[in-house]
Amino acid sequence: MKFTIIALLFCGTFLFCQTTPAPNGPTVPKLPDVNSEILQLVIQDQWDRGNDMFAGRSVRNFQSLDWKSILQHDEERHAQVRKLLAEGKIKTGREYNFAALIFQHSINAEDLMFAHVLAMTSISRGYNLSRWLAAATLDRYLQTIKQPQVFGTQFLKPSKDANWTMDPYDRNALSDDQKALWCVIPLAEQEKILSSMQNGHQGSTTQTADCK
Repeated sequence: MKFTIIALLFCGTFLFCQTTPAPNGPTVPKLPDVNSEILQLVIQDQWDRGNDMFAGRSVRNFQSLDWKSILQHDEERHAQVRKLLAEGKIKTGREYNFAALIFQHSINAEDLMFAHVLAMTSISRGYNLSRWLAAATLDRYLQTIKQPQVFGTQFLKPSKDANWTMDPYDRNALSDDQKALWCVIPLAEQEKILSSMQNGHQGSTTQTADCK
């Protein structure tokens, strides 16, 4: 890839009806309002990235990930999600949230705009936890078309030897109060995360703790 993008996810958002973490595989929760096919796809999306999504645990570090394989799997998952949508098997707000999460893992502007539409659809169906994802997908879309992000959800490493940055980022586009409406932390907190990452520490979420 030309550059690395991390959209920092707040795993706590998804901790509903979880089962005990599987010792050798991802945790599979019981979600009666979610189609089993989209559930498996989003679980694998996160597992590929070293996250046991519904247990809130990391199983591999970022540096060890096989991005060539992950990108191939992403394309396969995108095709499967489109098929589920065409068949009318994605209906609930949470299902649309999972579909958006899968599509926001793309380097194509078209996929990222689609992810944003899916996140907004999730919100329109009453799943307000998708607000942060709607902001993140918009930021990723903007940066992919070489425009500044506006919420401040994305941290970039332009090359292997470069340091982490949030630029391009229009820090004056939205106020902290406006960001909070979309479950995004204030600018000052974003800058603290960036500074920590630049000093070699692991990043943390840009989602507010009280998002619900």
